[in-house]
Amino acid sequence: MALPVTIATVSLESMAPYSQSRKHDLPTLKGELPAAYELRTWRDHLSVKDGSVFIPGFAMHMAIISAARYSKRRIIGQGQATWTAKFSSGIVLFDDIMLGVDPECVDYVDVNAHVNGTRGSGKRVTRRFPMIPAWKATFDIHVLDPIITQDVLAEMLEIAGIFIGIGRYRPENGGSNGRFQTTKLVWTPAETSDDDDLETEAA
Repeated sequence: MALPVTIATVSLESMAPYSQSRKHDLPTLKGELPAAYELRTWRDHLSVKDGSVFIPGFAMHMAIISAARYSKRRIIGQGQATWTAKFSSGIVLFDDIMLGVDPECVDYVDVNAHVNGTRGSGKRVTRRFPMIPAWKATFDIHVLDPIITQDVLAEMLEIAGIFIGIGRYRPENGGSNGRFQTTKLVWTPAETSDDDDLETEAA
């Protein structure tokens, strides 16, 4: 028996720049200084597929889980249970979120960062990271657990966009990058026709 799955098609647009810091292991060239290495390799911090920068689906899923945890909202009728576990296993993003941004057109920001990436660790170095000032995307969330309603998902997306964010230096980590807002949420319940789709737009 197939599991009935609701599909939520989400459209987002940025409220703040998006900066990625994907780890790469490109080797240093012979005699290359750290500053020169940063100049040569900073675009390799981007997540790129089929010629476009993308947001890893896993990263967005984690942002929604963090939003559920941040909300501290309890599920009515389930005692002390909160929404965190439901959003951990009750939704899935099968695909990465394509931004339609050419990596060759992405700008950068230089950051005076701790040498090992840990705050308070002492020595600092100049690091260069890609920065996308404005972005938007549309993607599908597959809702497996029917207890997750359109209104609850919309609320968690709102919290994720304002208080959690995505990417490097996001609000969840004390930064200001990666904030977003939901502009449209189309809710396609399991085993319904297109005529039954429900749509929510931001005012």
